[in-house]
Amino acid sequence: MTLVIGRITQGILRIDSDSKITNPKIASNRNSIFSGLLKTIILNPRLCISYAGGVDSAQGAVEEVYKIKEQTISNVKKLLIDINKASNYETDFLIGSLENQPLLYKISNGEINPTNQNHWIGDISGFNAFQRNFISNLKSTDPKHILDIHSKAFENVVSSGEIESIGGFHITVHTTKKGLEYLMKMSISTGQPTSFTIEANQVVPIPFGNAKTGAFSYSYLISNNPFHPAIGIHFPMGNFGTLYYPRLTRQILILKNVDPFQFAKRVKEDFKIDLTGMVKNGDYMTMI
Repeated sequence: MTLVIGRITQGILRIDSDSKITNPKIASNRNSIFSGLLKTIILNPRLCISYAGGVDSAQGAVEEVYKIKEQTISNVKKLLIDINKASNYETDFLIGSLENQPLLYKISNGEINPTNQNHWIGDISGFNAFQRNFISNLKSTDPKHILDIHSKAFENVVSSGEIESIGGFHITVHTTKKGLEYLMKMSISTGQPTSFTIEANQVVPIPFGNAKTGAFSYSYLISNNPFHPAIGIHFPMGNFGTLYYPRLTRQILILKNVDPFQFAKRVKEDFKIDLTGMVKNGDYMTMI
């Protein structure tokens, strides 16, 4: 299955999803995060779709959505509810829309349910785990706090490995000044406790660690052009990057033997996508 959770807080729309697929016909799907798929796909700066359930019907739905000449909310809703019914309600969808006002539409059991608050699709066990973490850490109604706790609770479900059908990469779509975009972020683990002192106006290299210390890091880079949405993930310890570019392919594109700058350069040359984000540059962090 999967887990997709959408939330609207004071006009800010956010959708979090994992990338794991659990197809019993493909043994590698149980072991490799790189056999996963992008579950939330931005169609344009005002519209995105997510899915949970049958992989084949979901991928077919994405293909059909891209064939729609006018990707309006009404056209997309009509298509996805037809596919939901045709799949015998095996594949559910969540639509995030900024048309007129931020709204979420859940398509399940042959019905469309809109809301301006929150919706989810996927594994009920995963959602219950999310709720336990989210509710226990919710301390105020401040929108920044709510979204921060939402993100941490979702990450906990994905990274814990407790729910067999949920895992892989944690992908977020959120509202920006440009409309709906993937969330750029950088994660660093040095592998062991590290402390250092920085004096005023001093530039100090960050002790990132290495493979021997169990260190790892990755950077989520996003397309500069919201009308050509894509997300790349670079892994400096392995010197490779992965690219999600659903308009071209629904599979993960893997580029090997590239540092973050070479990765961004290759993506621009090969796919005409200009990536931006924070990356590890030796002992420093640099914005591409």
